[in-house]
Amino acid sequence: MEVRRTRSNTRAASLPGLTWLDLKGQTRLGTQNLVRGSRVYGERIVFSSGREYRIWDPYRSKLAAGILKGLKIVPFEEGTTILYLGVSTGTTASHLSDIIGKTGVLFGVEMAPRVGREFIENVAVKRSNIIPIIADAKRPELYNAVFKNADIIYCDIAQPDQTRIAIRNCERFLQKNGYLMLIVKARSIDSVKAPKVVFREEVTKLESGGFKIIQKVELDPYDRDHALVLSKYQPD
Repeated sequence: MEVRRTRSNTRAASLPGLTWLDLKGQTRLGTQNLVRGSRVYGERIVFSSGREYRIWDPYRSKLAAGILKGLKIVPFEEGTTILYLGVSTGTTASHLSDIIGKTGVLFGVEMAPRVGREFIENVAVKRSNIIPIIADAKRPELYNAVFKNADIIYCDIAQPDQTRIAIRNCERFLQKNGYLMLIVKARSIDSVKAPKVVFREEVTKLESGGFKIIQKVELDPYDRDHALVLSKYQPD
């Protein structure tokens, strides 16, 4: 099926690296497929001007949800180095792989062996810019495969101390003035407090840890009780 590239009326439309596609009058977010003909999670593949694109599903990717909810800065581009904590089966990581291209690198950390194996078999073995790491994000000193500091750390782990885990990884691997994208899962942190209270408390932890908050985006209706917090690492 041939589709047209288009301009979106969302606030993220002008950001570099994003592709908006017109499918029968509906504007959809996509990434140019790095591995032509390959699907990762059953996503739709479309063609425009001889190029192949994968539709990025916001119900399967919190980053896509954040973009559609008005994330103002999407700092990924060709050549970016990413440390991804909680990569799971690789849905979001595969789209980031498309964006950073052959000159970028994504270190994908996953603790669960079964999930990590699926990530390796379905994503990492097909994409030369992804390096899988089966390890606990609480132990960043054990990531022997990380050979350079990250421009961006993306953290999507369901742990009560997820913010502290992200900060520890940033202290070890993130360049000064690099970006942290933290997915705050309110119910994983505290099942009793109101999500908005949890979001504020986690933002305060980041600010105390040397991060400048750029934006907080709540992800409903795509993911209830979740927020994406974008910050810049500026330690003393």
